[in-house]
Amino acid sequence: MTTVPTLPEHWAKVQPDRTAVLAADGCLSWGELNTLADNIANQLASRGVDAGNIVALRMQTTTQWVAMMLALSKLKARLLGINWRLVPDEVNYVLENAGAKMLILDDAQPQVFMDKISVLPRDAIIPVSRTGAQSQWSALTRPGGAPIIMDELCEQIIYTSGTTGRPKGVARHLRPEPGNERLNRYLEAQGGAYKRYQASDVVLVSMPLHHGSGPSQVRAAMTHGSMLVLQNRFDAAHWFDLAEKHGVTHWTGVPTMYKRLKSYQEASGRQVPRLKSMGIGAAPVPMAIKQWVQAQFGSVLHEGYGSTETGMIAGMKAEDHFRKPGSSGLPYDGVEVEIRGEDGKLCPCGTVGEIWVNTPAVIRNYLNAPPLEEDTLDARGFFRTGDMGHLDEDGYLYITDRAKDMIISGGVNIYPAEIETAFYQHPGLLDIAVVGLPDEEFGEKVVAYYESRDGRPIAVDELAALGQAHLASYKRPRDFVHVAELPRNAVGKVLKRELRQPHWNNQERNV
Repeated sequence: MTTVPTLPEHWAKVQPDRTAVLAADGCLSWGELNTLADNIANQLASRGVDAGNIVALRMQTTTQWVAMMLALSKLKARLLGINWRLVPDEVNYVLENAGAKMLILDDAQPQVFMDKISVLPRDAIIPVSRTGAQSQWSALTRPGGAPIIMDELCEQIIYTSGTTGRPKGVARHLRPEPGNERLNRYLEAQGGAYKRYQASDVVLVSMPLHHGSGPSQVRAAMTHGSMLVLQNRFDAAHWFDLAEKHGVTHWTGVPTMYKRLKSYQEASGRQVPRLKSMGIGAAPVPMAIKQWVQAQFGSVLHEGYGSTETGMIAGMKAEDHFRKPGSSGLPYDGVEVEIRGEDGKLCPCGTVGEIWVNTPAVIRNYLNAPPLEEDTLDARGFFRTGDMGHLDEDGYLYITDRAKDMIISGGVNIYPAEIETAFYQHPGLLDIAVVGLPDEEFGEKVVAYYESRDGRPIAVDELAALGQAHLASYKRPRDFVHVAELPRNAVGKVLKRELRQPHWNNQERNV
């Protein structure tokens, strides 16, 4: 493994006055950032946070989040990222399931939300907005105690929903291990563009910090001493402004973001910035986007395919996009991919089947849950991804469809079972099936097909009100379609493919 300094204390010594992180809420040099993290760590310790404790951050993409992450690292605590769009019921479940000790949130007016958090004592809920009378930011950043030197960046816990409809926690903390050659090769390979980061680089992060990609980019910049520029809400014009003003060299986004950049650039005629690398993933990438990036930015686009449960699986280098159109790339070093038929046997080369993978990052169980069962993780360590695809003669992986019902909208995974559960509360609803249908901007949109008990449509505002009360905005169906009867098989199971397929017939891929 190539070793580089991994701790911000190093950069606070060698380049204390250089900007470490810049966002809408302010700007911090490396020296200021490290001192701020020390202050927060000491204050959190005085409130009982210790090594191994889980602290939840329900925060925007700000310099505050970065300082919090480093403070938790100094304490050897664990960071639980919570989507700020989740409603209190959803947050209560995640906090309780994880066994979180504390919740830190940055709502400008947090009182209503805090009053609905029932699984933590009030003194364990800390508002830190830079404005507002309730904010404890000043108290949390007050100097007190000696500097704390971290050993490594903290473990992050990510919650991802399953087909049962309830989110599940994944603890993600991969690091090199002496003697574990497979893991070390995997970490070296799947680092991708991150390996090219330098202290002189500027990394623009537009992804949220409650899931996987955004924090990975932050950690990569922290590791290599690069300057971080944080964009709290993605906007194409603002993206161009930030890239030009700060000399951005690296950026990673989801296809929806690229579609908006393309639309804005073509409409405005704006000059594109020169970037060293651009990453894309989390959803299928249309060829038109790859062609636009190639024409405007050059050969800088790197595509990644992976999941929360498995880590990264495959990567597509810039030079391969047009040589292997439609592929998601080659499996990373240390990754094994098998394509299996319905009988569980390996499929011949080029034949579509279900994708099973064995990576050094595959989980054995979800947080505070029993080991995964054989139909998800087999005895040989292969994880069932729920995606359909094939391998070609050169070993390149192609994703063609999904065996599971997961929807990907704007690069965010959405799970129908969780959404359906919210609507079964309506007394007039007989059955419901939530599917993803094509959407030009987001890739897929959430649509609910339903049967009613009396055979008549239910008022849309009644259904919408249930979604607003129990679901984050991005999970709420865009359309409700009343049907006399949902399609079912012989044993009564709803055939969601029959609802989806007519809408996907003219699309590049069925995902």
